[in-house]
Amino acid sequence: MTDAVEVASAADALARDLLARGLPFRYVARGRSMWPAVRDGDHVTVAPLDHPPRVGDVVFAATGGFGLLHRVLWVRRDGAVLLKGDFKAGVDGWVPAAVVRGRLTAIERAGRAAAVRRLAPVAASLAVAFIRQVRGR
Repeated sequence: MTDAVEVASAADALARDLLARGLPFRYVARGRSMWPAVRDGDHVTVAPLDHPPRVGDVVFAATGGFGLLHRVLWVRRDGAVLLKGDFKAGVDGWVPAAVVRGRLTAIERAGRAAAVRRLAPVAASLAVAFIRQVRGR
């Protein structure tokens, strides 16, 4: 195992443990997949889920490696969620409810609080239209 993989695995285990104990955790976001909502270098806080994920929430899913902080586009009856990074062209795919561990609750950018926003109603309806098109309805 490489050092980067070992670090990601240890960080993922710690994140899972904290969320399972009902505690939030904070880390430095890396990458541009959630731009402009979450930017590379932002300090983000993820808290345990206090209710099932909703369309527009940004959730932390333990999908291997350290995990994934992406937006919920759709929620199936079985609780699985369709995730997508705001800046990504495609969706991540369906993620089982059991691996969705937490919700983004705070963003700190350059030492100041930044707003955590859910999808606006218009954007949510566009997402629904996209999903219907993908599903062939």
